[in-house]
Amino acid sequence: MGKIQKDNLFSIGVVFIASLVGFVAFGYPSESSYFPRVLAAFLGVMALLLLVRTNVRRAPTSHQEDSGTSSGGQVDQLKAAALVFGGVLGYLGAIKLVNYEISTVLFLIGFIFVLGYRNVVWMTATAVGLTLLLYVVFFNFLAVARPESLFF
Repeated sequence: MGKIQKDNLFSIGVVFIASLVGFVAFGYPSESSYFPRVLAAFLGVMALLLLVRTNVRRAPTSHQEDSGTSSGGQVDQLKAAALVFGGVLGYLGAIKLVNYEISTVLFLIGFIFVLGYRNVVWMTATAVGLTLLLYVVFFNFLAVARPESLFF
């Protein structure tokens, strides 16, 4: 399957999921479903733009190589996808086990490390600052309930 076909399949899937989320979100009062409504609309529009962009651009000529179709490139992409999904699953498990704040700081430090940064002070300061920002926005400003955990 070529890159254009994968992009089309991904775009159609995201439009479908965004439509389902939007359908469910619009069934709730607007006060409690404003964020899911906006998110569903944004995801749907972005997926439609990707679908249009993918199908409008010219097909590669015979001397151009479609990037990411070699077997080595596919293995690297699968490793990267497994790393992302594994990291997110580990993060979700850590939230349930330890607590939101500690899990988020550790997840962000690990994410920054995977991106290639090695300055421990900078990584820690960035992770703590982003966690504090997320905490203030979601738990104080938007009054979202803090996730429950087993220990803290």
